[in-house]
Order: sequence, then C-alpha cells, then structure tokens
Amino acid sequence: MILTTWSRAAIVPGMKKGREINMDKEKAIWLFAGGEMQNIAARKIIQKGYKLILTDMNYTCFCSEYADELITLDTFDISGNINAATELLNKYKIEAVLTAAADCHETVAGVAKSLGLHGISPYISHICRYKHLTRDVLTKAGIPQPAFKVVKDLEQARQFIGEIGGAGVLKATNNSGSRGFALIRNIDKLNKAAFENSLASGTTGQVLVEEIIKPVENEIAEQSVETVWYDGKMYWLNWVDRLFRKDFRLFDCLQTGVYSDVAWGVELGHINPAVHEYRVKKEVYDMIYRAGRAIGMHKENGGHILKADIMLTENGPYIIELTPRLSGGWDSLGSTPARAADFAGGVIHLALGSKLDVDIWHKYFEYKDPNLYASVLARIDRGAEDCIGRAFSIGVDYNRENSIQNAFNNLMEENHVIRLEQ
Repeated sequence: MILTTWSRAAIVPGMKKGREINMDKEKAIWLFAGGEMQNIAARKIIQKGYKLILTDMNYTCFCSEYADELITLDTFDISGNINAATELLNKYKIEAVLTAAADCHETVAGVAKSLGLHGISPYISHICRYKHLTRDVLTKAGIPQPAFKVVKDLEQARQFIGEIGGAGVLKATNNSGSRGFALIRNIDKLNKAAFENSLASGTTGQVLVEEIIKPVENEIAEQSVETVWYDGKMYWLNWVDRLFRKDFRLFDCLQTGVYSDVAWGVELGHINPAVHEYRVKKEVYDMIYRAGRAIGMHKENGGHILKADIMLTENGPYIIELTPRLSGGWDSLGSTPARAADFAGGVIHLALGSKLDVDIWHKYFEYKDPNLYASVLARIDRGAEDCIGRAFSIGVDYNRENSIQNAFNNLMEENHVIRLEQ
C-alpha cells in the first residue's frame, strides 16, 4: 500500500475492497470520524453515489472498509485537514463535509469554509466547542447559567469553590463524554489528582469550575434536544431523556445494582422520546431558541443541526452545553432510526446545501413510528469515571418501561449495537 504523506497526514487510497481508483475527478463527500456510530452516515454517502473520504487517526477504524480515501489525521487537527484537501482536490470534486455523533464539528466548519462549501460558521462551532465560551455568550444574553470560572491551578479552583459555597464541579474546557468531570461536594475533596485529571482532559491549560445545579426530583432531569435551523428559523427534531445512576430508581426493571459503583456523572443510556409536561417542553424550546440566537444561528444560511444538553431544575431548565452536530450515545444514529427517522440521511442533504422542504422533512426528519419508545442502555466497566469504552444495547416497545426492560435484557445477553441496518 502506498502512503502519500505530508506534515502529520497520510492519505490511504482505495481502502474499499473491490473498488477501482478512477483518476478522473469524481463526486465525493468528506466524513470526519469513522467509528461505529458513523456507520450509517458512511454507508448512506456511498448509497447516494458519492465517493467517501474519511478522516480518522485509526486506519483500521470501523468505517475504513467503506472509504475511498482514508486520511489518518486527528479529527481535531483543523490546519492538517485543510492542508490534506489540497491533494484530495486533485482527484475529487468534494461536494460536502460533515460529521455525525463526533465532536470534531469545528474541524468540519473550518474545512468546509476553506473549500467554499456549505457549513456552519467556524465562529459558532468554536464557541460551542469551548464550554467556557458558551457560558460567556449565554450569560451575556441573559440566559440562566450556573456560576462559573475558568482557572489555571488548584488554588484558584479552591478559591472559587469556596466563593460559591464549598461545592462545585470540575470540567475540561473542551472535551466530551464526561472526560475530566469531577463532582466536588466538599472543598476538602478537591485534590490535586481531580484537578489534574480535568486539566489533562482539555487542551487549553485551564479547567472550568461551576456551581452544582440541583436537578428536579422524581423525574428524569437531563435531556438531549436536537433542532435543525434553516435560514435562521429553528425546527424541533427530537428530545430524549438521558439516564444516569440517580434515574434508575424511577424504574423497577433497573433495580439491579449493575451500575452501583459507576460515577454519578457518567451517562448510562437514554429513552427516546423524552416524556415531560408540555409546559416543560415549551420552556426548553424557548430557551434553546434564545441560546441559538445568542450564538448566531439565526444569521446562518441553509440548514444546520444544533443539539442542546439540558438539565431541568426547580428554577427551570438550564443548558449544559450546545453542539452543532447530531447527538452521540446511539441517539440520532440508534434509537432515532429504530423509530423510523433518518437524521443521518437528512444531515447529508443539509451538508450538500439542499433546501429543507416538506419532502426532505418527511423523508428524513419525521418519525414514521412516533408512538414507539426506543431505549438504549450502556455496558460500562465497574468504577468508570467517564463515558469512554461503553457498549450499547437497544430495546423497543410501545410501552416505555417495557422498552427499557428489553434494552436491559439485550445488554445482559450481550446483544450490543454494532451495525444498525436501515
């Protein structure tokens, strides 16, 4: 196999078995990240008649078998991937750049802009990637936020937690999957190891310290909400209830102790769709719309995804984070297809700059089985402190608790999600 290399990049041509390389320019779509959750998007790109360009540091990643070109670069390496485009353009007519369920949206935005393709503003993507910048923007817009501060060392963290009552949380400034998360219930528990873990989980040399937001009791407090913005208008796609240890007491079928020693901040699954009063949904809708405008979504042309992670409190909903991409955790690419919607196919059309009309909406973004519940549960190592290394199982039923029970049964039988055919 011949590798064409420059700086830190390697393009591996013709990864797909049995596919000949055509030296004439062919239409291609560039997908960033090639793990299991990108499987549907990768296959749909090919089904639509495009060559697949894939960026993933792992040349044996799950989707590598589909790729016509595999760029072995870090998906967060913006300049490296922009440089890689120079050689790719000699061979392909790249018509869209996208990701699905991966946090490299800032790279996607930068590459799309460099190629003159449809994409979200790199400014918006940058604001969303860095949690402290999101907090700054939303605070200035008057949207309720936890008290927060970005600190550089342990003493600054101790001082701020003391100022907010002696308890708080540590977060990496620009990472996901609960990497670097630490719940500090007592300032005496804020030690060097916890701080340095949060510091090492980000790339800014800083740690985000926040006050603890108290969730509502007796219902699932956290949700992920997906919206699509088209020519400045927001359209609600879906919301799911996110499951953490504290939520398992709400369901008899989950009183098993399987997750008893997993950290409180580790997401262990979700239920699609979320179930809450209409009043709550209206409050969440209004807040996400205000947040979207605050970061500039109303100024964007064409179609773009904006996901919001939400916590419900006695004082109303709070935004935990905003992300301009489809959700992970087998939400948009697991439980959503199980309910017969095709968000991945829809996002490909949006990335191509297609018009969001009624036909596109019904074909891709509408749930064809809206009364079905699809639940996802994760298998994770005992004592896990973050969401890395999870395996997932899905269960469906027209009864909410039965869907959770079915997901749990599949988990115990190790019927994990690997490929969700569609």
